[in-house]
Amino acid sequence: MKVYEQIIIYIKDQIAAGALRHGDRAPSVRQLCDTLGTSKNSVIRAYQALESEGLINAYPRKGFIVSSTPHVDKPPSPRRVVLGATALDIIGPAQKAANVAFGSANPETAFKGRTAFYKQLSRLTRKELTSPATYTHYQSPPGNQLLRQQIARKTHSGLAELDPEEIIITNGAQEAISLALRSLTSTGDIVLVESPCFYGILQCIEALGLRVIELPSSANIGIQVEQLEQILQQWSVKVVLLNPQANNPLGFIMPEENQRKLLQLSYLHQFYIIEDDVFGSLIPTPQRKQTLKAMDTQGRVLLCSGLSKILDPDIRIGWIAAGVQFDQINYLKYVTTLATSGLLQQAAALWMASPDYDRHIRQIQNRYRQRKVVFAEVLRRVFPPEAEIIVPDAGFLCWISLPSGCSGDRIFDQAKSFQISITPGSLFGTEGQFRHCIRLNFSSFTQTDLQMNALLHLSKLLREEILRAQKNPD
Repeated sequence: MKVYEQIIIYIKDQIAAGALRHGDRAPSVRQLCDTLGTSKNSVIRAYQALESEGLINAYPRKGFIVSSTPHVDKPPSPRRVVLGATALDIIGPAQKAANVAFGSANPETAFKGRTAFYKQLSRLTRKELTSPATYTHYQSPPGNQLLRQQIARKTHSGLAELDPEEIIITNGAQEAISLALRSLTSTGDIVLVESPCFYGILQCIEALGLRVIELPSSANIGIQVEQLEQILQQWSVKVVLLNPQANNPLGFIMPEENQRKLLQLSYLHQFYIIEDDVFGSLIPTPQRKQTLKAMDTQGRVLLCSGLSKILDPDIRIGWIAAGVQFDQINYLKYVTTLATSGLLQQAAALWMASPDYDRHIRQIQNRYRQRKVVFAEVLRRVFPPEAEIIVPDAGFLCWISLPSGCSGDRIFDQAKSFQISITPGSLFGTEGQFRHCIRLNFSSFTQTDLQMNALLHLSKLLREEILRAQKNPD
């Protein structure tokens, strides 16, 4: 159990025993540090969690006061998604204008493996120009056979979890997820997602006219399967859409026990699972567990992934292991976008079949693991202690939670004026429940002077926003 979780239990025990009653002032951060021999950051994180549960409330110049009426969240229920083009308006222009990019989830592009891929693509392009076209034609679904074989053989840490005959090549993982939703749902159906949830998924649900249930995720284990079971007793959920491996934005790896419980629920309640595994190959091999798809014995899981997070988002090579939905999704792919570039597919197939791919995967896993440690150390050193820094188990995204009342949108706007891009947390939920959060990308973090100065400036903005929220609580 983590230190902050022990502090939470300690305060709850004090309340349960009557040592702390309604209206009492909870021990100060310094008092708890002295009493329990713990760090200031751990106490602050515990108090933020207790505040979110409604057991204590923060008051300027008074500290934390025990509440007699703990806030109890209503059970999640279906709602329409209304986000519009928010992500396009906010993220696109900001990324282009930024001198320091901590925003969109783009990978590092300076790896040798990426160079090797583009050399392979260049060789194929030259060949196409000097001979009758071989690959520059409509590559009809399900796609390049060699690429499908390599995906089945090489991805997911080489665990051979997929059958090449069930794989359909798509224009990135986003199209794969969209095709899966279109195959499995009709307008008005209910899709359950983790919360916070990648905003691209929420916008896809919105565009398809579906309803969503947002089930809160823990930064340690993801969704509570027991809470999901309660929801399933009340609502007819058609699809559960999860990112259980190197989650975006929280970075957790869902415990295998919970994954197996989830599968059992899918068999019992007859819902499908769309498994977004786009960050899965970034998990260092010793940590990599089986995917939900590999554990599935009844064809309830459709796995979606791609090359965007391990190579280059511009390549737009994704795939879906469609299982029993293969024919339907293959047809939807055909009538939607007809084809994915044959030239890119062949280049990707040859690259994945070469030793360059294996070296590249090892390199990016090691590099991101090292950068994660360095980035977290820097953030803890320069960010205000009130900022809860959630370090991912894997991947290159870091989630920052600020005290209630802070605005990630305001921090985003202020950072943008200094040509620093971040992602505001408000995009990751339908009701603004994460407006006090931001997400940072450390894929290219090498402690350059420009990056360090940007983090120092961002720290200043965070401190000012926390002070503003304390003086003017919403």
